[in-house]
Amino acid sequence: MRKAILFILILVFPAKVMASVAGEVNKANGLYKQGKIDDSVDLYQEALDKDQDSPAIKYNLGTAFYKKGDYPKALSYLQQAAHDKDLKIKSKAEYNLGNVLYKAGKQKENTDIDKAIKSLQGALGQYVQTLRDVPNDPDAKFNEDFVKKEIERLKKKKQQQQQQNQQNQKNQQNQQNKQDQKNQQNQQNKQNQQNQQNQQGQQNQQNQQKQQDQQNQQGQQKQQEEQKKAQAKAEEEQKDIDRKQAEDLLEDYQENEEPKKLLNYMPKKIDDRPVLRDW
Repeated sequence: MRKAILFILILVFPAKVMASVAGEVNKANGLYKQGKIDDSVDLYQEALDKDQDSPAIKYNLGTAFYKKGDYPKALSYLQQAAHDKDLKIKSKAEYNLGNVLYKAGKQKENTDIDKAIKSLQGALGQYVQTLRDVPNDPDAKFNEDFVKKEIERLKKKKQQQQQQNQQNQKNQQNQQNKQDQKNQQNQQNKQNQQNQQNQQGQQNQQNQQKQQDQQNQQGQQKQQEEQKKAQAKAEEEQKDIDRKQAEDLLEDYQENEEPKKLLNYMPKKIDDRPVLRDW
């Protein structure tokens, strides 16, 4: 009897849980349709906590995150749902994955066009997969054609951006070259001006030196002339002195110098005469 009661409880408990999950999902779906996306997300997550393997809840939760604009979380839950064997859930998840990748790529168009193109190519792959599962899906076919055109548009835009960037770089390089030339010309002008100033300074210095040399030469000439004049004057004065001295000496000689006294003649005595030889 106890075993029978336990078996009945085991059967009844999952059924109550499933009924609770179904109620939460239905209520969340109603909120989603009313535009209350945040509330629906909360209920989907509560339901998923109770049935973590449900591909339908994962699909709904991923779709709600897509509607909310939270593309990374939408991508995560939709990818899990797309691996389910149920073709209905799988194809819908693939289709919505294409939408998520397209939206995510469009957000990157003006910031990273390479990532934008890659994301749109991923979206195109999801639409192609959807058409493999459901060949007559008109929405998937429309989106496939549309995204192909968008990819081509982005590729052309990338090419134009590259050309524009190259042109901008060329313009910047030309501008830089002009600026460099201008700076070089200014530097050359400054150098020429400095050289002129140096030459002018050297010329002024040479002129000053020349003028100084001329002044020194004139001074030397004047000094030499003065020395010559002084020497001539000194010589003249010396001549005058010598002449005067000579005249004074002559006058003094004439006045003071007398001849030596005359000698008196004194004959020798007889006894002093020499003896004559007697023979």
